[in-house]
Amino acid sequence: MGPGPSRAPRAPRLMLCALALMVAAGGCVVSAFNLDTRFLVVKEAGNPGSLFGYSVALHRQTERQQRYLLLAGAPRELAVPDGYTNRTGAVYLCPLTAHKDDCERMNITVKSDPGHHIIEDMWLGVTVASQGPAGRVLETAT
Repeated sequence: MGPGPSRAPRAPRLMLCALALMVAAGGCVVSAFNLDTRFLVVKEAGNPGSLFGYSVALHRQTERQQRYLLLAGAPRELAVPDGYTNRTGAVYLCPLTAHKDDCERMNITVKSDPGHHIIEDMWLGVTVASQGPAGRVLETAT
């Protein structure tokens, strides 16, 4: 192979094309919408760094009081003062109302040794789910 016109490698050219496509489509990659625009339900957390709403599920409570609740995970929420941890995460029960600040923190009880099982930065509330009407609530930590 003697001197002659050199060909540019294909990989950088393909990466440039892919980058150009991503930039061109960048405005359409992320979008959000409300299903019901007349009856908005907006909830806010007291601690802005808690990641309140990281996970959300709808749950129907049938015991004591019949009502629908939003389960909202806040995996970076500050811990309940217990002497063991500073930040554990939390799950909130939010009634479907027009009030922004009526969510209540779920009382998570650990039947075994809380000093051993409640750990710093465990991200409680990273996943929340409902089993359905009269069912149980699932909340996980990492």
